[in-house]
Amino acid sequence: MAKYELIRPLILALDLDETFLEGDAEAKQELQELLDSAKEQVRLVYTSHGTAEELIGLAAKAELPVPDVFLSDSGTTALKGDGTGTIDQLQRNIVQLWPGKAAVTRLVDSVPGATLLEDDSPCRQAVQYETEEDYEALRQGADDIGCHLVLRRNNRVDVLPYGVDKGSSLGRWVVDENISPMHVLAFGESLGDVSLFGRGWKGVCFPHGPEEMVAEATRFHNVYVAKFDGPAGVIDGLRHHGWVGHASTA
Repeated sequence: MAKYELIRPLILALDLDETFLEGDAEAKQELQELLDSAKEQVRLVYTSHGTAEELIGLAAKAELPVPDVFLSDSGTTALKGDGTGTIDQLQRNIVQLWPGKAAVTRLVDSVPGATLLEDDSPCRQAVQYETEEDYEALRQGADDIGCHLVLRRNNRVDVLPYGVDKGSSLGRWVVDENISPMHVLAFGESLGDVSLFGRGWKGVCFPHGPEEMVAEATRFHNVYVAKFDGPAGVIDGLRHHGWVGHASTA
């Protein structure tokens, strides 16, 4: 019998990385039992800065249920949860906004301290930079070609189509599916996940994230910094925001 029960419908947007797999076995089992017991009330969206293949692999390693959506490549690739292809309308809008790898390459070549990183994502390009002056040049140049930058760790940025990130892609899917934001709960753990917050739905920040991320999360009244990482943090966030309670023993 599940230890917890869902109180109301839930759209759970969960950022996955290797740290998610490090939670204790008991919490992992409790989360699995909760999701299994509330299948009719839960829709899942898994997000990642990694590739689609990496994200699907992480979900499998975590033994999580099949989601409705995978949002990989920092939100620039939207895949159906059953693996049958992209979500056409959402992906088409992203592709239309992307100026192409050649335009981004020209931008990076124009900034002395910037270097292209290997990135097979179709609508994203990872870039390494050396100084704040390099970052500012990249930011201005990205704006000129219809893109924006998402900060990562260690002087790395992702160049994305303007207005596209994890949060915007999740938001467009929510609108397309006619879902009320009041049913959405989004979890994030890195600087690039700030886009998941401040969009009308509730949020949770995993505590292992960088200090800058936690500081950003606390700016929003409806974003909670969980006490734990991994599955225990998910349960903590669900309880804090009033989605779950202890299951009845009757």
